[in-house]
Parts: sequence; C-alpha cells; structure tokens
Amino acid sequence: MEWFINLFTGSSVAQQVVVLSFTAAIGLMVGKIKIKGVSLGGAGALFVGILIGHLGLRIEPNVLHFMQEFGLILFVYTIGMQVGPGFIDSIRRHGLVLNILAVSVVLLGVGVTLCLYFFTDMHNNVPVLIGMLCGAVTNTPSLGAANSAFAAAGADTSLTGIGYAVAYPFGVIGIILVMILIRVFCKQNPQKAAEDYSKELTENRKDIVSCSLSLDNKNLFGSKIKEIPGIRTSGVVITRLLRDGKVSMPDGKVELKEGDCLHIVGFPDAVAEMEKIIGTRLEKSISEIDSAIETRSILVTNKKVLGKSLGELALERFGVTVSRVVRGEFKFTGRLDLRLKFADKVLVVGPKESIDAAAHKLGDSLKALDHPEIIPAFLGIFIGIIIGSIPIAIPGMPTPLKLGLAGGPLVVSIILSRKRKIGPLNFFMAASANLMLRELGITLFLTCVGLNAGIKFFDVLLNGDGFHYMALAALITFIPLIVVGLVGKIFFKVNYLSLCGAIAGSMTDPPALAFANGLSNSEAVNVGYASVYPLTMLLRILSGQVLAILLFSAV
Repeated sequence: MEWFINLFTGSSVAQQVVVLSFTAAIGLMVGKIKIKGVSLGGAGALFVGILIGHLGLRIEPNVLHFMQEFGLILFVYTIGMQVGPGFIDSIRRHGLVLNILAVSVVLLGVGVTLCLYFFTDMHNNVPVLIGMLCGAVTNTPSLGAANSAFAAAGADTSLTGIGYAVAYPFGVIGIILVMILIRVFCKQNPQKAAEDYSKELTENRKDIVSCSLSLDNKNLFGSKIKEIPGIRTSGVVITRLLRDGKVSMPDGKVELKEGDCLHIVGFPDAVAEMEKIIGTRLEKSISEIDSAIETRSILVTNKKVLGKSLGELALERFGVTVSRVVRGEFKFTGRLDLRLKFADKVLVVGPKESIDAAAHKLGDSLKALDHPEIIPAFLGIFIGIIIGSIPIAIPGMPTPLKLGLAGGPLVVSIILSRKRKIGPLNFFMAASANLMLRELGITLFLTCVGLNAGIKFFDVLLNGDGFHYMALAALITFIPLIVVGLVGKIFFKVNYLSLCGAIAGSMTDPPALAFANGLSNSEAVNVGYASVYPLTMLLRILSGQVLAILLFSAV
C-alpha cells in the first residue's frame, strides 16, 4: 500500500501527474453541481485545488508554474481563435451601445479598485488587491496576465490567487443579483423583452433573400445577363432562367429575350433595385418548378482553393452558380470577388452531376473538419509568446508594458483566425478541437492556481483579513454593474435580455450567461454576450496587467 501513498506524497513525475489529474477531476465534478440553476463550472477546479493544497498535497514549484502558464496559453489562444472571426463584425453589426456599456463596466471596475488602493489599507497588499479585481469580474486570463507581471517583479503570486478565490463567489452571485435588481427596479418582463427583440430583429435583419422576376424591361431584350445595369456591383446573383417553359442555368453570356423570367438572390435592398430594373415579381418562384436543377450546400475543405475568389475558381464551368456563401454566422452573396476560406459553406445551384463536380473541386469533406491542424496551432502560440514578450514603452509607466503570456497569444490568435490562411498554413480550428483545448487549458490553470493558493488561503481567510477582502471585492463587482445596468436600461433603452447578455459578457462569466438564458428562449442574451465578449476579454487582460505594474511599482 506504500506505493499508492507515494503516488500522492512523493516527488516523482507520476506523483505530479496524479495530484494534478485527481484535483482537476474532482474539481470538474464539483463544478457541475447546480444550486438553483447556478454552478461553478470550471472554477470548481480552483476551489478543490485550494482545499487539496491546504491538506498538504503538493506539486514541485517549477512544474506547477509551467503547467499553470501553459494552461493559460492554451486557454487564451483558443479563445482568440473562437472570437477572432467576429471580433470586428460583432461591434459593427450589433452596434456600439452594448460595447460602450461593457467598456464602461471594465473602466468602472478599475476605478473602484483604484479607490480601494488609495482609501483603504489595500495599498499594502497589491497582489491580493489585483487578485480581488480578477476574481470580482470572474476573469481568469486577467489573473494570468497579472501573475506574469507580478512574477517578473518578484512578488508572491500565491497572494493573487488568494484574492481571486475570495472574490470569485460573489463575482458570480453579484452578476445575477444585478440582473434581478434591474428587472425589479425597471419592472421588466423577460417574455415581453423577448417579443420586443424578435420584432426589432425582424424589422432590421438584412438576410439574403431570393425572388423570381419577369423580364418586362424592353431595353434589356437582346442584352447579355452580365450587361444588366448594376448586376456586377449589387452582389445580386441570377441562379435560374425560365424560357419557353424550361428552367435552365444561365451564365453571364446568355442573351435575354422577351418572355424570359429570372430568379435572383441577394440582399433585400439590392434585390429591390434589380426588381425596378428587370421587371415584375412573380407570385410563384421559378425554383418551385420541377426541373433537373438542384440546390446543395458544399463545404470548402480543399486547401488548393483557399484564398481564391469565386471569379478565379470559375465554378460556372462545371455548370453551377454560387448563390451564397455562409461563413460562421455571416452570409454573403456569391459575388465574384469573394475569397473562400476553410469551412465556408457554398450554396450552389445546378444539375446533380455539375454540383458533384463542383463539390469535388471544393473538397466537401466533413472528415477534414475533424482533423486538427497541429502545426499552425503551435506556430500561432510561438508567435503569440514572442509578441507578448515585446516590451512596449509607455510614457508615465515605470516599466515597459508587455502583452505577456495571456495577451500575446490572444491578440495573435484573433488576427490569425480572421486571416485563416497564410501560405500553406491553415489557421482554422474546428469547434470540437477548440473546445477540448480551451477546457483543458482553463482546467490546468485554475487547478494550479488553487493548489498554489491553498497553502495560505484558509489562514488568510480565518485568521487574517479574508472576509474583509471579500467585502471589498463585492464592491468591485456590484458598483460598476448596477450603475451601467441602470444607465443602459433607463437612458439607452437597451432591451432587457440584450442588457443581461452584455452584463454577463462584460464579466466574461458563463454561469451568469446560463442564468440569463434561463429567463427566456430568446437569442438576445447570447447575441449580447457574444457582441461584447471579445473586446471585454482583451481589455480585462490588459487592465489587470497594467494595474499590477503601476500599483506594485508604486509600493
């Protein structure tokens, strides 16, 4: 039995792995326990790590530090790969108001933290204060960035973990409490908010539409399709031609004749303009007429076509027409200048044999999505660490600012995920692979933080100022959220569900998102969360590091 005890108390490689794996496994199990619909999630590994660290189970400091930092790198890199494609588009499409509110939450949180530094005794314990900030806003990457800054300055990073741990519980509860208070104070009905959002979405959504038109414009008789005024710049695609009772696939060289009917695809405004130019809209769509023409979605997986435009690929030579391209949550018409990226879904129209030929050209392989691109992932992390290590001199700061092990990989992964392909390297990461690496990374990080903080946590909590820290951290959580939440609802008239999503996103907090989603089945919550998440994550990481450098150097 001695061999078994040594697995937990020795100093071998096996012992390190056993303690880490055991702590992580138990922590994840605890994190799944729900109390009134709210669970700790991945943070369960943090609190179990604190308990096990307190009981005396240890990992070699160098191993602990490596696993903690490597887990953080995996986590932030995969976050960047996830949010990168929509980073700019989310701000542009969903408006600036939600992002302004989220940024305000971040800045107010920093302001409250500074007030605690200047007007309480927390100026004597900066690592704990910054840990409290990170825990109060439930943002783990900011904790990693702050730890990197403190480690470079020679500070005790276990104190940061203690501050994070004492602040985290109310960080989760406080977000939910603010949602409830806004609902009560502003007399909000989640179901009514869902209906209002749905109505607003229907009025403003610009999705791709299609319709069939009769050729009434006599000036177009004898003209080629490509000569229709505005057809090239509008993005409208003509996918079917009805002539003499037969439906065919036209190309740009087909001459139009009296009696022709055309089926067009595009965004609503462009389709309306083409309707004015071509002719009257038909009640029955040409696409409903029986013919040999089919519509199919083809997955772009052939690396040889990545980065090429639809015009360069000339898929019409196969006898098909591209009506639209779907990339994540975004849709595009099949305009010739659109360049394809890995995992795009291309909707093509044509005979079955022609579609099969186009599918062979584009790849259309689901297996390709399941095969992870390992080389680009390691290369991206490599570049991210280099970028994160570059010192950036900022006037007024005592030491140069670095993006660090958290910020560097995050920024690089956002850029690479938007670029997707550089030379022969494809930086696309399948959702399943991303989720696996992200969960592995955050679990490793939180487990190590907990094991390190557990050495001193209970002594600080029970015999020191732990409850005092907890009360101060609650102010960092509550004040920014309640102020911004009420301003957003009363002055900006933001939909209640969208506001709840933005509040959860401003704190990058999945448990709060789950609670908000439980208020209604509306997508408003998720859209609000996703709209502010990328910018907020970046600001959280940078603000935690900047405060750590400024305040610690001032001591």
